[in-house]
Amino acid sequence: MAVASQYDNDLVMLFGKGDGSFQTQMNYTVGRYPRSVISGDFNNDNKPDLAVANSGDNTISVLLGKGDGTFQTQMNYMVGMYPNSVISGDFNNDHKPDLAAANYADYTVSVLLGKGDGTFQTQMNYTVGSLPCSVISGDFNNDYKPDLAAVSSVGDTVSVLLGNGDGTFQTQMYYRVGSNPFSVISGDFNNDDKLDLVVANYHDFSVSVLLGQGNGSFQTEVKYALGSFPFSVISGDFNNDDRLDLAAANSGDNTVSVLLGKGDGSFLSQYIYAVGSNPYSVISGDFNNDNKLDLAAANSVDNTVSVLLGKGDGTFQTQMNYTVGINPYSVISGDFNNDDRLDLAAANSVDNTVSVLLGQGDGTFQTQMNYTVGGYPSSVISGDFNNDHKLDLAVANSGDNTISVLLGKGDGTFQTQINYTVGMYPNSVISGDFNNDHKLDLAVVNSDSADLSVLLNICN
Repeated sequence: MAVASQYDNDLVMLFGKGDGSFQTQMNYTVGRYPRSVISGDFNNDNKPDLAVANSGDNTISVLLGKGDGTFQTQMNYMVGMYPNSVISGDFNNDHKPDLAAANYADYTVSVLLGKGDGTFQTQMNYTVGSLPCSVISGDFNNDYKPDLAAVSSVGDTVSVLLGNGDGTFQTQMYYRVGSNPFSVISGDFNNDDKLDLVVANYHDFSVSVLLGQGNGSFQTEVKYALGSFPFSVISGDFNNDDRLDLAAANSGDNTVSVLLGKGDGSFLSQYIYAVGSNPYSVISGDFNNDNKLDLAAANSVDNTVSVLLGKGDGTFQTQMNYTVGINPYSVISGDFNNDDRLDLAAANSVDNTVSVLLGQGDGTFQTQMNYTVGGYPSSVISGDFNNDHKLDLAVANSGDNTISVLLGKGDGTFQTQINYTVGMYPNSVISGDFNNDHKLDLAVVNSDSADLSVLLNICN
């Protein structure tokens, strides 16, 4: 398990003992305010590496894995300011990955074309709505050329920029959505093989559905009521009818809304389910092994995770609440004790812990086990960092600029923590082979300089 701790600048790794418990953390220093951590093979040596986005000092820290669960000293790369999200895609059809970033401060989306050697051309900026907070890509006009969509949190619009296939984009077409949109997802909600858009609107308690017409344009939004202050939205087939449904975490009235899709792009009125206080995120998974999707929500005020078991018909049982640490912002699922049952882990930002709740296979969970991590953890990941087929943990700690790695021994015990230094305030990082050398490279969104940084893997 890995958790990002926002104020002590640590990445904390907790290694599983095989019974769902974890050893003492190993901390690796990173930059200030690490917000997220990913793992991948960045030097093509079949050994997992780590990359941390540090929002406080505008850097990306890369820690190459030695294959034994330890990592080399960080390599830090300067990045920029205030882009909120970044994506990759082949925008000019040259089989070389390109990048696009949503720039919150200057109301633009920046596109950087890849040269195939890991470098990128000077950014091309495209105006979108005010304060864009997220961007996605998709082929919205079915011409096999990637397009972009960005939501404007102040302008109350979603901007669509159609790709020309040469890496440039047409002037935005914008569509009105609800007040203060926070996130956008795409999917084929009416089964016509044309991508549609769904936007969660924080201030008017709604979700906007915009059906794609297959030519890059979208129909006028259709709004569906949600609970108050929806923070996030996900899609999934909650009633097993092969039609996409929606679920939203409503932070204002302590509920999760479920909207069942009719298959024609419209949705039934919401079913509202009570959860804990101030839910920030919602995930889905099959927590009781009945082949029916269930929901779990992280509730930041009453320090719980709510689990709602799906009945398979789109309805859910009454919540079961499980106490976790103080102010959980996110929750993930995974099989942490190798019993083929999904478990839960929540990153608790105020008491600097990760809570682990082991699943019992019937949809219930054991009492939390709390593990101290760095200050203000906001994210956690797991992976096999030493290629021994034993699950290890990594946590990003934004308070002390470290990553902690805890290696599993395979007998249910773990080695002493190892700490690695990383950098400051990067918000997000992605990986891809940007120069076609079969080595994973990195691209980072920089929250303070409103730009996108590309870091080429130069390791042999």
